[in-house]
Amino acid sequence: MSDAPADPASHQPDAVDESLPEGVDVLVVGGGPAGLSAATWVGRYQRSTLLVDAGQQRNLAAREIHGMLGTGPTTPAEFYTDVAEGLREYPTVRRLDGLVTGLVREQDDRFVAQIAPLTRTGGADSGTSGDGGKGGKGGGRGHVTVTAKRIILATGVRDRLPEVDGIIEHYGVDVHHCPACDGLTAAGRRIIVLGVGGHVPAYASELLDWASEVVIITESDSDPAFDDDQRAACAEHDIEVVDGVARELVGDPGQLEGVRLADGRVIAGSKVFFSYAHHPTNELPTSLGCELDDEGGLTVNAMQMTSVDGVYAAGDIVTGLQLVPIAVGTGAAAGVACATSLRGHATAECVPDPAPPTRNFTRPDN
Repeated sequence: MSDAPADPASHQPDAVDESLPEGVDVLVVGGGPAGLSAATWVGRYQRSTLLVDAGQQRNLAAREIHGMLGTGPTTPAEFYTDVAEGLREYPTVRRLDGLVTGLVREQDDRFVAQIAPLTRTGGADSGTSGDGGKGGKGGGRGHVTVTAKRIILATGVRDRLPEVDGIIEHYGVDVHHCPACDGLTAAGRRIIVLGVGGHVPAYASELLDWASEVVIITESDSDPAFDDDQRAACAEHDIEVVDGVARELVGDPGQLEGVRLADGRVIAGSKVFFSYAHHPTNELPTSLGCELDDEGGLTVNAMQMTSVDGVYAAGDIVTGLQLVPIAVGTGAAAGVACATSLRGHATAECVPDPAPPTRNFTRPDN
């Protein structure tokens, strides 16, 4: 299986054309819906913010984003361009196309980030930021170093794609990974489910909310992960189970006819949903000592703060329902909590002082 493809240059507006600061109040890692939402809300509190975006959002391959109140279906490219343009309204927020390669906490509770800026074609630049060469303090060849008082992690997850011919062309058109996101586009159709593991029958059953028929291809001659009870449950609900290994998507993108197996059989279907694995992008939080759950996601409290003081997380990196509207909401919560946590603290000289802590004005019996 291969990682989901991403083209960092396919949707991003130009990086900010200002020199990077050596220090900011808040560093947001990740430029998907959660990171953009978090940066927007930190910006509304006038805190100095740097958003670093590696351009690896998992929904770039999708044809449309659905379920956002107040908007019709929109392409990911349109969504990210519009939101990034809105972010420009906040002069305390800067955005950089780049990859945070290292993050450590200093004894003074500052965080130090090593950032590799990216060129507009998505490659690591030779020591320049996306604005043509003005960077923060040098941190080694091709890197800049930026310090921050708070961190918001919105690094998301990496999906694994099925190893079948034609996957890149069909992914996001008639091959999908998220039933909640794209199930309605398959209403009344025969859906093929690809995946490995004991979770696949339950995943396939979700698609009965929309599909006329569901068939599972087990990706083996006899998948031991499906026990007899699971196969019986599938049969009871008319979910067909085909033992075999998928090799090729048959038909043009948008006109899928089925999936060809290794033995030459073609299983008919006009939509494919897959579930192999997705891996939380948790290298940075792990290096900081953030607590992870059993799925590798970050554990957070009601304010989106991780187990490490000063580090917040939002979006798909936090285990739960993975939808763009939810990522936007958790990003907003993280942004507000992060910004208000700076009340009573010294912040960047280039921004207004924050308010004092509200606890200074609270009666003891409240």
